[in-house]
Amino acid sequence: MTTCGPVTKSLLLLAVVVALTGQGSAADEKLSDCCKKVARNLITETIVDYIEQKKILPCVNAIIFQTKGGSLYCLKHNEPWVKRKVRELEATKRGALASPRSLL
Repeated sequence: MTTCGPVTKSLLLLAVVVALTGQGSAADEKLSDCCKKVARNLITETIVDYIEQKKILPCVNAIIFQTKGGSLYCLKHNEPWVKRKVRELEATKRGALASPRSLL
């Protein structure tokens, strides 16, 4: 059995983004098409992954966090808490890649 690599996970996250296209956005800037505005407030849900969005108008620079419940949030990319969470998620990914795999 194989495990999902970073590319597969990114494609799955992209599929979620596409699936959410056209849905309304909440006050805390849930993702609809691309991030055109960003929030700075903390997310109380468990964050499980992220993608970085580059500025290509009308989209803005943003970090898009995916929560355990599947919600996507557009956040200001240079907020200190956002940077910390991205580093934490990257460290978790590196740790998962370094862990030994079972041959069973």
